[in-house]
Amino acid sequence: MPVTSLDTLLASSIMICLVLASMASVFAAIQPFLKHQVSHHEVEANLNLAEYLLIEAGMSASWGSNINESLVIFGLANQNSPVPFELNIDKVTRLNEKNIYNLSFLEAFNSLNMKDKPFRIIIKPLFNITVNLASREENDSAITYRFNILAERSNFPVKAALKCYAVIKDYVVSCSSQTSSLGEGLIEFSLPKSLSGTALLIVFAETEPKMLSYTVHRFSHNSINPPSSEGRYALLSPLNYTLRADLNSSNRILHAMAFTYNYVFNLTETEGDSATQYFIIPKILDESIMILVGTGLNASSSECFAEWVSYPQIPLDFGLGFTSKYQLADSFSFRFLVTINSAIYECEVILWGS
Repeated sequence: MPVTSLDTLLASSIMICLVLASMASVFAAIQPFLKHQVSHHEVEANLNLAEYLLIEAGMSASWGSNINESLVIFGLANQNSPVPFELNIDKVTRLNEKNIYNLSFLEAFNSLNMKDKPFRIIIKPLFNITVNLASREENDSAITYRFNILAERSNFPVKAALKCYAVIKDYVVSCSSQTSSLGEGLIEFSLPKSLSGTALLIVFAETEPKMLSYTVHRFSHNSINPPSSEGRYALLSPLNYTLRADLNSSNRILHAMAFTYNYVFNLTETEGDSATQYFIIPKILDESIMILVGTGLNASSSECFAEWVSYPQIPLDFGLGFTSKYQLADSFSFRFLVTINSAIYECEVILWGS
């Protein structure tokens, strides 16, 4: 046989082997995804379960606000709500692991009595807000800050109205602006030099209808020290329109405030001891998430500190994490628009198992 024919045969054989090996590798990679044929019935059954979690109040219906009531059946809706997918502010808040009253996933999972259906619930604003310091100008009595604001969803710009608050100790200043069609905005405010320490910039961004996002930015004002870290002085936990502050040091919260898109209120302290303080949260008729802020003075440095928490306490990620390729291949994901205190948020429910 001519040498050229042998070369051609050898090359062809190698090519065939490579193609077969490649096909085997591809089949091995996608085999978990082909394990089950997903039927229309399976999709509908899982959709019904996902909806159930969001349109039923559960049992007892007040398990969110009353921690002394046992959870019999898990459900996040407001009791007797005329609006579908209207979630209860306290039930949602108890899904956040940072809240001292948080509900364990095992307790929620067992209450459904569906051992083959672990789930995951993610609730977050419909778009994101990013804050960056643009400039800082100082005079004899005040420091003026300018911050760039960016509103976007999945890297697409969002045009929104902005309402911003800067707070340090008991001093609060507000300003309004908006983002352009590129999602970009600029805000400006001044804080007095008579105060120093950690300040908070609270940014609310609103688009119609009732879609609202927020962010809270810590920054150091009139101080060489960096802003205090979250939770250094107190852990804040809202529930049933009461703010609980578990103190991490001998310092106490001297001023507590609630911020929404349109309003600012001082919170009244009701009780407490050396380790815990409680404040009443007003039931504000505003289509907005509430940002609850507690401020005080560091006894060792005389500088201001600030702690904050949102109510409802979102964004949150509750339940079983679906991370492996096998879990992802055998899971169902459904996205919903839900309302909490009349504001609209995005909720994703992920169910595992067909």
